[in-house]
Amino acid sequence: MGIFSGMNSYKSIIVLLGTIMLLSCKNDIKKVNALTDRKTLPEMSGENMEMIYSDSARIKYKAYTPLYNKIHTGEEEYDEFPQGIHVISYDKDGKVVGEVKSKYAKNLIKEKLWEVRNQVVVMNAEGKRLETELLYWDMEKEWIYSDRYSRLIDGNNILESSGGFESDQNLKNPVFKNITDGEVQFEMKPNN
Repeated sequence: MGIFSGMNSYKSIIVLLGTIMLLSCKNDIKKVNALTDRKTLPEMSGENMEMIYSDSARIKYKAYTPLYNKIHTGEEEYDEFPQGIHVISYDKDGKVVGEVKSKYAKNLIKEKLWEVRNQVVVMNAEGKRLETELLYWDMEKEWIYSDRYSRLIDGNNILESSGGFESDQNLKNPVFKNITDGEVQFEMKPNN
């Protein structure tokens, strides 16, 4: 009888511990629903992709990315590049006119607007280099802009702004806001 009473005590302790563990585990229903919500899952996904954007059979942009997600909910539709992107833009003759690189990007389909973040670098055909942490690219207007710290490097000339900038997508006529104090030597060449 002594052995069986010890077993019953042991079983009681296990049941008690199991009950405590069961009662202490709880799931946040919002988190569970968010994980299982089909609306937020990618409609399409791919790795190490090259994407071509064209207009009338003419290549306008090529984009390279390690990870691509196409998201389409009832309210919005966008392409997401959570591990970064490298976009090369071409003129009507197929000549490279610019490049954009970043650690994250999002293309809002209906708005025709790109949001590019985290170590953004824009290069144009003349070698001008723009660096910022956040950039918006309006594809329809062919216009880029930011409200964050931005730096434009053209050869030995550097122009910095704490309030961002706006420009055509090829950096031909950038306008900087709140130019940082200091000596600035910068010459803009007129458009031809």
